[in-house]
This record gives sequence, structure tokens and C-alpha cells, in this order.
Amino acid sequence: MRVLALEDRLRIAIREVAEPEVGPGDVLLEIHAAAVCGSDIHRFVRGHREYPMILGHEAAGIITAVGAAADPSLVGRHAALVPLIPDHTCDQCLAGRFSACRAYSFVGSRRPGAFAERVAVPARNVLPVPDELPFEQAALIEPSTVARHLLDLGGFSRGQTAVVLGAGSIGLMLVQWLRVLGASLIVATDVAEANLEAAAALGAHVTLNPAKVGVADEVRRLTGAGADISVEAAGSPQALASTVEVTRPKGTVVLGGNQPADASLPMSFVEALMRRELTLTGGFMSYSAPWPGHEWTDSLAAALDGGLDLPAMISHRVPLAAAPAVFDEIAAHRLAHRKIVFDPAAGS
Repeated sequence: MRVLALEDRLRIAIREVAEPEVGPGDVLLEIHAAAVCGSDIHRFVRGHREYPMILGHEAAGIITAVGAAADPSLVGRHAALVPLIPDHTCDQCLAGRFSACRAYSFVGSRRPGAFAERVAVPARNVLPVPDELPFEQAALIEPSTVARHLLDLGGFSRGQTAVVLGAGSIGLMLVQWLRVLGASLIVATDVAEANLEAAAALGAHVTLNPAKVGVADEVRRLTGAGADISVEAAGSPQALASTVEVTRPKGTVVLGGNQPADASLPMSFVEALMRRELTLTGGFMSYSAPWPGHEWTDSLAAALDGGLDLPAMISHRVPLAAAPAVFDEIAAHRLAHRKIVFDPAAGS
């Protein structure tokens, strides 16, 4: 079958590989939509722990086969991929902390991913969806769950004010979830005007470009003391540093962006955190008990009722054969994009 294989840093190519083995308890998912995550780009640009690796974990398709001990009625069902594969037996899993599993695997980084015509995963790693939900929207359930989980971690409640720092894919999902959940004020920041325009269209009440305005001053002007919650979704040290400046005393800061490993923060960040008695929480993945969590069922429901505008998240639909050129363009900063979706089941 055809796959998109990461073969080294900055080297990715279409290859033919053997069909995946469907083990006991597994299902075979024929991929009809696979979206590019920022982590896929990160692995392409900065390198990965092992090669070759088939990337891709935001995906959906049709279950075409099941292994022994898997429910045969799943064959023919449309499903979204649930990429985290915990062992479900360690103390962390039994406590419902699946992303802290002591022996977890992950589709697209630790085992073959969804930039492929087919992928085999445990049956509990598919979320059946109605046939009428387009595959590309089902594929975007996964990044939606990340945003939903971040707001859960921050204890967000209806009527609160919020600042989303970074209006990329997760930032735009955060804006949408804040709208759905009833935020009284949603402020989105980004240095790209196109991202700010998308944020406004998807529900942000105010958009701010930190290259042009003082974000903290504007947030305080709008809120008085700062927002109830701020979420860093840019993966930018500058955005991270500004979280404490835009959050009210005793408010909450949630960290969701992947920061550069060689970056650092001034101790003034810690001092501001202490003086304002802020709650600081990190976010990793998107799972809760019972498996895979309400983040997944909430996202499916919001996709079906239109609360989430998932089509608006997609900027490019690309054949899998063109994927290597797409990654090259992104790495060279020549392709402005939101979600890029491949259809491995389609011809070249």
C-alpha cells in the first residue's frame, strides 16, 4: 500500500509498504482523510526519534476488517482515529490519566500512522461516527478534543473572559469551543493577519496583533484586571511570557503550545505568577475517563450539530502524492495554511 514515510530530517516520500497486520482485537481503518498536525511539521523540520516513520494521527475512514476478538459489526462503519494507545492496565490508566500511561504508544509517532491507505489499530482506538459526517470533518475531531481538554484543565465556565494566544489550528479550535461554551469575551492574538481574520469569523470578539499593539494593555482595557483564563497555543516563548500579563489575579494560565527546547523564560514570569497568585497548568493530549473521554463525545456532538465549523478550519485539500512537496513548502515558509487534508484512498 502507499504511505507517506518520513525517512530523515527534511526528507519525506511516497513509498510502497506491506499491508498492516490486523492482530487480535484490532481493526483495519481505510483512511479517507488525514490532516496535518503541527507536530507532524515539527518532526519533519526538526527530526524524529526513529526512521522511517509514517506520520499522521488526525484521521478518519472506514473500518474494512477486524481481528479476532474485535466486534465484527464494526466492519463498514465510518470512524475517527483515536491515536493514543495506552496499556489500560498501569496505575495511571486505571486512575483515568491515560496520557501519563507508563507504556503508551501513539499512532503516527511511535507506531505507523495515518498518512497511509490503511492503518491497523486496537478496536478501542476508533470512534464510530455517522456516515453523513464527512471524513475530513471526522478527521478534525482529534484536534478539537485537544482544545476542549485544555479548557477543561483551565476550569473554564460559562460567562468567563478568555485570551487565546496563537490563532493556529488549536487556537482556532479554542476560539470555537469558547464560543460554544459561552465565554463572555474571547480575545485572540496572532502575528498573522489571516489567522486573526479566521479567529474573528469563528467567534473571537477581539483580535490583536502583538506586533502592532500592546496586548496586555488592550486586554486590561477590555477587562479591567485581565482575563479569567489565558491559553498559550502558539508554541512561542513570547506568547508564553505574556500569559501572566493578560490574566487577572487568581486567574488561570493553561499551556498548550509546544515550546522550543532551547528557549527560556525570565524570572519575572515566575514573580508575576506568584504575585498574582495565578494557577498555571500544562496540557498534554486530550483524554479522560471513561476512555477516550467526554472531549471526544463532545467534539463529535458539536461537529454534528454545527457548533464547530470544521470546514472553515481546512485551507488545503491535497492528494497524498503531492504531500512531499507540501511539507517542503511549509518548511520553507512558503505556504500559509490552516488544516491541510490528504485523502490516501483517492488516486494520485
